[in-house]
Amino acid sequence: MKQRQSNIELLRLVAMFLIVFTHTNFFSLGRPKIAAYNAEPLWITLRFALQSFTYIGVNLFILISGYFAIKPKFRSVCGFLFQVLYFSLAVLALLAVAGWVSGQPLAKWSYLGDAFMILSRFNWFIPAYLLLMLFAPMINDFCDKASRQELGLFILLLFAASSYLGWGLHYSKEFNDGYSFVSMILLYVVGRYLHLHPSWLVARSIRTDALHFGLYVILNTAIALWRIQNPYRMSLYALNNPLQLYGAVCFFLFFTKLKFQSIHVNRLATGTFGIFLLQMHPHVIPHFRELIKTLHASQPHAVFLLSQLGVVLLFCLAGLVLDWPRRWLWGRADSPLVSLYGRAKTWLVSLAAK
Repeated sequence: MKQRQSNIELLRLVAMFLIVFTHTNFFSLGRPKIAAYNAEPLWITLRFALQSFTYIGVNLFILISGYFAIKPKFRSVCGFLFQVLYFSLAVLALLAVAGWVSGQPLAKWSYLGDAFMILSRFNWFIPAYLLLMLFAPMINDFCDKASRQELGLFILLLFAASSYLGWGLHYSKEFNDGYSFVSMILLYVVGRYLHLHPSWLVARSIRTDALHFGLYVILNTAIALWRIQNPYRMSLYALNNPLQLYGAVCFFLFFTKLKFQSIHVNRLATGTFGIFLLQMHPHVIPHFRELIKTLHASQPHAVFLLSQLGVVLLFCLAGLVLDWPRRWLWGRADSPLVSLYGRAKTWLVSLAAK
């Protein structure tokens, strides 16, 4: 079994931390308006800068998937769906227990139906990533057979469509500000290109990657601050914002140049997706947002920043711990399921041959 690269496994953990942190900012508190900026310019500037820094998390995950190539099998697809369903039910069970202890019901029987509608109502990422897994063999085949120029032209054309139609004009709903399967394909293919055809981007120094990422944060923040005073349609906090896409690539390349191995990092990273499933559970996210609003309204800004960090770390730790039973359960269900699939496949082949 090929050993996982700890630098990329660490990047998975960092990317998830960034995703949860970004949900404590604009997602929970709303995007600041001009009146808030005029009242507290330094605080609002910091909030915009933090949003610029942390907003790259989702794109980092897709870049990682493309860089190493998703190679779906029956087992991996079932494992993905099992993890999603496990967190759907496990969180509902925890909410029911917490409600029983506190005397204030936190879960209802009607919530159980949501757990079995994970591919349509859970959140946009789940069905989009599942589609990416299913289409990955065809995308991989295209990337492997295409020349460097052909793959580069494909990325350029899809990037142009995403930037102009999907981001600039908001004309093409297929891109949906980057929250879509189409946008995932763009990032996935960029990841494949970086792996298959190392360019000057890959060859440049790690300091250059860090510098360019810092410049992205500064420039994106500056334009966003200008935007709230001079409104226009394009959002700087869209996953298909060209500046944000470049910032994510710089951050990704920075981690590819870190060289170390750690079995502890690799083990922790196996539960990374569980953090996302916990924090974005449809019956957790309302409580999460309400908690952040309460902390923001009741604490000085410096204390609130520490509270943000504490809440994010707490959710990350809880997601990793809650994923341990899932791994144990999947270890027990994995082999029988694969065996059943093999027998069903053999039976279908023999049936077709008759």
